[in-house]
Amino acid sequence: MSRVRSLTAAAVVGLLVVAGAGRAAAQATASITATANVTGYAPLTASGVNNLDFGAVTAGTPKAPTSLSANAGRFNISGQTSTSVTVTFTLPTVLTGPGSPIPVSFGTTDGLLWTTYPTTHTTFNPNAPFFTVTDGSGNLVIGISGTVSPPLATTTGTYTGTVTLTVSY
Repeated sequence: MSRVRSLTAAAVVGLLVVAGAGRAAAQATASITATANVTGYAPLTASGVNNLDFGAVTAGTPKAPTSLSANAGRFNISGQTSTSVTVTFTLPTVLTGPGSPIPVSFGTTDGLLWTTYPTTHTTFNPNAPFFTVTDGSGNLVIGISGTVSPPLATTTGTYTGTVTLTVSY
C-alpha cells in the first residue's frame, strides 16, 4: 500500500509541474507618462550690439566716447521677467595696435544701465559686480564707457581690446 501512495504522490507532483509550466508563459505590461510642470527661469542671453568707440584720439590726450548713446559699448540682455541678475565685466587695461599698448581705464561711473535707451541711464562701477533687475519684458540694456590715454609718442593706427560682459541669475 505504501507503494501506491508513493506513486500517486509522484504523479500528482508531476501534474502540478506540467500545469505550472504552461501558466508561466502568460504576462502583461503597462506604461504611464511621467509629467512635471516646472516653474523655472527663462534662458538668459546677452549680445553685444555696439562696440566701445573712442573715435579719433590725439596722442597725449585722454579721451572718453563723445556720445554715450552712440559710442559707448552696449549689450542687450534677455531673460526671465522682473528677475534679479548680476552683471560683471572683464575689462582690458590696455588696447593693442601697431605701436606699444596704450592704457585704457574704466572709472566708477563708466557702467551704464539704460532705463530708456538712448535717453535715460544711471551709472554704476563696472569694476565690481552690479546687481540689477530685468524689466517687465525680461530685458536689460547695459552700456560701458571708459577713457583711453595714449602717450605722446604713440604710433598712429587702430588699437583694440576686448570687453566681456557676463550676466547671471
